[in-house]
Amino acid sequence: MSDARLFEILDLFRRRRRLGYIQVGVSSRCTLGCVMCPRTRFPDAWSSVDMPPETYEKIARSFPDARNVYLSGWGEPLLNAHFLGMVGSAKEAGCTVGFTTNGARLDEGTMRGLVELGADLVGVSVAGAAPGTHGSRRRGSDLNGIFSRIAQLNAIKKEAGSDKPSIMLLFMMLKDNMDELPDSVEHAAGLGADGVVATNLDYVGDPVQDGLKAFSYRAPTVGSLEKVSEARELAERLGVYFRAFPLQMSRVRVCNEDPINNLYVSEGGDVYPCVYLGLPIVWIPRIFCGSRTVIPRVSFGNVNERSLNEILEDEAYASFRMRHETRLRDHESNTDSLPVLCRTCYKAYGI
Repeated sequence: MSDARLFEILDLFRRRRRLGYIQVGVSSRCTLGCVMCPRTRFPDAWSSVDMPPETYEKIARSFPDARNVYLSGWGEPLLNAHFLGMVGSAKEAGCTVGFTTNGARLDEGTMRGLVELGADLVGVSVAGAAPGTHGSRRRGSDLNGIFSRIAQLNAIKKEAGSDKPSIMLLFMMLKDNMDELPDSVEHAAGLGADGVVATNLDYVGDPVQDGLKAFSYRAPTVGSLEKVSEARELAERLGVYFRAFPLQMSRVRVCNEDPINNLYVSEGGDVYPCVYLGLPIVWIPRIFCGSRTVIPRVSFGNVNERSLNEILEDEAYASFRMRHETRLRDHESNTDSLPVLCRTCYKAYGI
C-alpha cells in the first residue's frame, strides 16, 4: 500500500463523527467448519441467521454519525444476499467500508460489485501459508482457491483503474502455524495484496480453543516472537503492510475494540459495546487464564425497537462507557476498574 493511499484511509477514519465505527453482524451463518470457531465449538447453542434488510436500514440511519462501517460479525458476511446493497448504503453515507471473509464466496460478480461501489477493505482469513496447514484448521477452505480469487480481484481492480478495495490477509496465529507467518508475507507480496495482519484466537470458550491459541498469559515462546520479527522485517523489505497483535497479556487502558467510541449490532438488531459481548448464543462460555467462566449476552437495546441514538443515550449504556472512560484516564488501569463483563476478556489485556 502506498503512503498516499494509507494516509487517505487514515484521513477518512479521522473525520469528525460521533462514532469511530459501527460493526454490523450481517450473517452468523457459515459454510466452513473451522476448528477454532465458536460456531463449530458450540453448534447446538448457535443461532445461524442473516440480518434482514429492514433491520439494516434502521442501523443505516446512524451511518452519518460513524466514520467506518465494518460488515462482519461471527459468520460469513457474503452469505447475506443483500450484502452489496449494504456496502452501497454505507458508502452513500460517506463511511469507509470493510469486511472480513473466508474467501469462498468471492465470485466475479461480487468482486466487480465491490470495486464499483468503492469498498475500502477486504480482509481474507487464513490459518496458515501452506494449503495443508490452512485446511486442517479452516476445514472446507481451499487456500490455493483463496489465492486465485485474490489475484482475480486485483486484476479487476487494475481493469477498473482502481486501488480499492485494499486486500489484507488476516493470518490467525495458532500454536502450530507460527513457522508459516513469514511465508504469508511472501504470499501477500506475490499476490499483490496490501499486507498481513496477524491476529490472535482471542475468543477462547473451550479447551480445544485454549490449546490452539498462540498467545500466553505467562510468556510467549521465543520461537513465536522470532517468527513475528522475521515476518515484520520481511514485510519491510517487500514493501507490504504488517501488523501483529501481542502474544502476551499486558495492561491497556482501553482495548482494541474501544467500546467508548465503537459498537456492534448483531444480526437481530441487538446493540452491544463490542462483538465479543454479542456472540449469537444466550450464555457465553470463556476460558480465561486457565479458569472457566460464563457470562450472559447483555444487549443495551434493539434497533427494531429504538433508534441507535436513543440506545447510545440510555443510562445503562452510558454508565458502561463511563467505566471505560474512567479507566482510560486512570494510568494504573486496575482490573477492578473494568466492567465485570470485560474482566475475563483477553481483548481487555491487549491480545
